[in-house]
Amino acid sequence: MAESDDEVGLVDVKMEDGGGAGEDFTFQDFTKGDDINNLNTVGNIGEEPARTIPANLKTQSLEDFSDDDEEDKTELLAGQRKQPPFWTFEYYQTFFDVDTYQVLRRIIGSMVPVYKKNYLVSFIRPNPDLYGPFWVCATLVFTTAISGNLASYLINSGDHEWVYDFHKVTLAAAAIYTYAFLVPTALWGVLLWRRSNAGYSFLEILCVYGYSLSIYVPISVLWVVPLEWLRWLLVMIAMILSGAVLLLTFWPAVEDDDKKVAGILLAVIFLLHGLLAVGFKLYFFHAPPEPAPQVTPTMANRTTA
Repeated sequence: MAESDDEVGLVDVKMEDGGGAGEDFTFQDFTKGDDINNLNTVGNIGEEPARTIPANLKTQSLEDFSDDDEEDKTELLAGQRKQPPFWTFEYYQTFFDVDTYQVLRRIIGSMVPVYKKNYLVSFIRPNPDLYGPFWVCATLVFTTAISGNLASYLINSGDHEWVYDFHKVTLAAAAIYTYAFLVPTALWGVLLWRRSNAGYSFLEILCVYGYSLSIYVPISVLWVVPLEWLRWLLVMIAMILSGAVLLLTFWPAVEDDDKKVAGILLAVIFLLHGLLAVGFKLYFFHAPPEPAPQVTPTMANRTTA
């Protein structure tokens, strides 16, 4: 018998007559505090001693140690996963849970309208994100400002000393992020007011509008080319393509409403989306008026006294 500060171990040895090699060893562990005197450990050699099992002894199997990942997966599949509070980082982390393939697929889908295909249902649900819209807007801010300054340099080169206009970055950021947030917010409020049956959430509408600006990124780069007819052609192409995607997306949300109200709402959606491109074209890529030709007096035009 060996005793330590934490436990007491008892070893019972069973011996057969004749003393062969078949010896059975039985080990028992008892926590500190068990009464050694209450344990029935006395017996004759060759007899199986009686042992008393503590009443508070608990047993566990490997199945009792569940994996945390499996529990999370089970809760997610069962729809029982709790939503974290909005003031925690985990709450906003869910809005950026998207991979590169999904972002590229949503960008391409926002540029190519397909008849009777709802962009929100086909590309956004069930996982709307803010990662793509945020970086689309940020990219558009810098491409518009840089391309606008480059276009100004190409137009005015050789005439006077050219200075980079940093205010264009600020103005582009204010216009783009204001449009990408205020217009979806207003549209979401109107759909709630009109009791739309589509069930579009605010995050879904915000995601759709963010990706709808993707087509203006390559267009803003092409606006550097100093050809007015090409610039206006690009404006019309961008308006029609991305505007058609918006109309096909929000038509199911207003199709059950009054036809006049639905028509006005869709027209406002299309016009606001087009006015953003027209405003960029007129402010960042406007061509200065050509100077009037100077008339130099000739000898024939002069009169003599």
